[in-house]
Amino acid sequence: MELTGWRGTIFRYLDLAMKLAYLNILWGVGIVIGAGVAGFFPSSVAMFSVLKKWMHGDDIEINMFSHFKDEYRKEFINANLYGYAWTILGLVIYVDLLFFRGISTLWGLLISFFFFILGCIYIVALLYALPIYVHYKLNFKQYFKNCLLIVLSNPLYSVMMVLGFYFPYYFMIKIPGLLPFFGGSLICFILMTISSKVFILFEGNKTTN
Repeated sequence: MELTGWRGTIFRYLDLAMKLAYLNILWGVGIVIGAGVAGFFPSSVAMFSVLKKWMHGDDIEINMFSHFKDEYRKEFINANLYGYAWTILGLVIYVDLLFFRGISTLWGLLISFFFFILGCIYIVALLYALPIYVHYKLNFKQYFKNCLLIVLSNPLYSVMMVLGFYFPYYFMIKIPGLLPFFGGSLICFILMTISSKVFILFEGNKTTN
């Protein structure tokens, strides 16, 4: 018998919380298996892949573990290549920003401001990086291009992505006991929810154009 009213609402939220907690544990185990540096990106891709199934209404409650494991294995190499490409790009922008900030001339100021703006765009694009990776099948160049296009063409949603990352992060820093259960999965769930709406708009715009 399906619960309705406020009992049904509570049950659905509790059910979601339990799934997110379980998914967060799988994410943590995947990171540990990959010794951290090699496990973070494939584990995160696997988690976003599970969330994508939820967004499309697929019932994977029974086989969540097997789906996570399959995606982790399948994407282990490509996810690391993709993730560390983003990492290197971020380091390049950061080093260039520090370098030009140390030049006390007008040109140094202008170029450092350029890299500051570029860094802000990079941070927002980074929030879209994994949702785009699991949503589309593209080459690396197209992934980066689509991230940039989405950030620049949807500024309101870009602000929502930043807030969708910041508020749950801030909340869990204030309550550290939640980190083992929701430290990654809750943030990724919110980012994937917002991203799914952006992808619909993005694909609609591409179709009309």
